[in-house]
Amino acid sequence: MVKHGVREIGAKQYQCFSTLSDDSEDFRVNLLRPLLIERVSGTQGNVKARQFIISKLRSLDMWHIELDTFDEMTPDGNVEFTNIVATLDPTATRRLVLACHYDSKKIRNFIGATDSAVPCAMSLDLAINLQNKLNDLKKNKGNPTLQLIFFDGEEAVRDWTSSDSLYGSRHLATKMRNTNVQGQTNLNQIDAMDMFVLLDLVGHQSVQFGNFYDRTTGKYYNRLRNIETQLLRSYTNNNAHKRTVFSSMVYPGQIEDDHIPFLNLDVPILHLISVPFPPTWHTTNDNEANLDFPSITHIRNTMKIFVIEYLHLDPQMC
Repeated sequence: MVKHGVREIGAKQYQCFSTLSDDSEDFRVNLLRPLLIERVSGTQGNVKARQFIISKLRSLDMWHIELDTFDEMTPDGNVEFTNIVATLDPTATRRLVLACHYDSKKIRNFIGATDSAVPCAMSLDLAINLQNKLNDLKKNKGNPTLQLIFFDGEEAVRDWTSSDSLYGSRHLATKMRNTNVQGQTNLNQIDAMDMFVLLDLVGHQSVQFGNFYDRTTGKYYNRLRNIETQLLRSYTNNNAHKRTVFSSMVYPGQIEDDHIPFLNLDVPILHLISVPFPPTWHTTNDNEANLDFPSITHIRNTMKIFVIEYLHLDPQMC
């Protein structure tokens, strides 16, 4: 169970986020569209998406970036996979992890907008928008720090099985368990994770999250619900999102996704995946035309406030 205390932002700060509803075009053009390509693991499209993510992070000049590259045999032969791990302070002994997968399913003309171009663009957006606040955290050796993980090989090459899926997360979880935090002799990178937040299937107008791990991270899921409630009250733009996304549902089961190898190593998990899956799931209709940008902006706002509160960042937004 995570015992970290959040530092809630004041009610007035929510008014600042109401104005953030107007920047969805910048998000769409500069962060999302470069990822709206076929990104099948082991292909040039995948390399192009990876290079875009890395270039955006490097342009901020504050992230320690590691590439976890490995080969694995798949039903279609040997494939090279590369996970991207960006850590604000690699010496920090505690990390809040935000994760997504940047590969796309091997389906002709499938670009996986919700699955998971939007979540990855949201992580980049958060890093860019909170750049100054995160830089202050880094300079002051704040603890916990922020870690962004972009997984390769989440999708099954053919049909989902325990061996044909989660290639990147399975490899990285094992590697991190066997790798100590920089400067530490008795603390591995898995045990340094406060909480692992995974975003998946985000962007369709039907998006709905639930509480999958109430015993370990339920209070943080409920904090997201409280943040959402205050955000919905604050929006003044008539085009702003108006529907609850973070539902009150507590699910007894779980959905297999990139968090599973980390869950198996006792990392506390917040799994933010749309339930039920969007109707565009694993079809060529999972594209930009079927994205709902008001809900995307709303989730972006919610996650930014959550990170500000969890990491005790400067809450002033305007």
